[in-house]
Amino acid sequence: MDLHVAFLPQLVRPGRQVCIVIDVIRASTSLITLVERGASRILVASDVAAARRMASRYDGAALAGELEGLAPPGFQYGNSPVELSTASVARRPVIFVTTNGTAAIRAVEQNGPVLVGALRNGAAVCSEAWDAASGQRADLTLVCAGREGAFGIDDAYTAGYLAARLMDVHEWTLTDGTDAALRLYRSEPDPLVLFRRSAAGQNVIRLGLSQDVDYCAERDRSSAVPRLGRELVILESET
Repeated sequence: MDLHVAFLPQLVRPGRQVCIVIDVIRASTSLITLVERGASRILVASDVAAARRMASRYDGAALAGELEGLAPPGFQYGNSPVELSTASVARRPVIFVTTNGTAAIRAVEQNGPVLVGALRNGAAVCSEAWDAASGQRADLTLVCAGREGAFGIDDAYTAGYLAARLMDVHEWTLTDGTDAALRLYRSEPDPLVLFRRSAAGQNVIRLGLSQDVDYCAERDRSSAVPRLGRELVILESET
């Protein structure tokens, strides 16, 4: 079986495969946190306008996400995993939208099982992804959300970390992208150093949310694995 890394969603090969979507700063980490907080479902919206339109159709739904890094007007929560770690969303649906992460999830929804991964749930997401891939004899692709259509070093680093964990359980055939991600991961032992100098990290720090970067850099703190069709649902826009 092949282990791929796609540095942008549009680079994912067509066909069935297990996908782990990575937007480590911050959507993936926020989604993991929402699952930890007991959200009944997380509805992945296409954009802020669609999220607002649909909110009234789901009883008790909370709106969470970001536009240009901050919570849009009318949203109860932003895309801050630190903020969401105390969110009152237990047994409530959450409508969630971000600039890069939710778009990446929607981009690969037809490819096969889609899981959400980050450093924070690394061990758990790799275990579930391996179970899915081995059960189907399927290839596995680590899908980096990137940043506004460009390469994101924080996502690539996280892909390298997850690839290293996956290599502990199976002898995969590696692609050049996977090899590059592994080399990046092995080049910096402290993810916080790399995250703080990444474009995504710098943007969050400029917004005064440096604690989010620290939170996103923590490894293997969560057993929560958001999965499309289970905790995550693609929210179709309605007019």
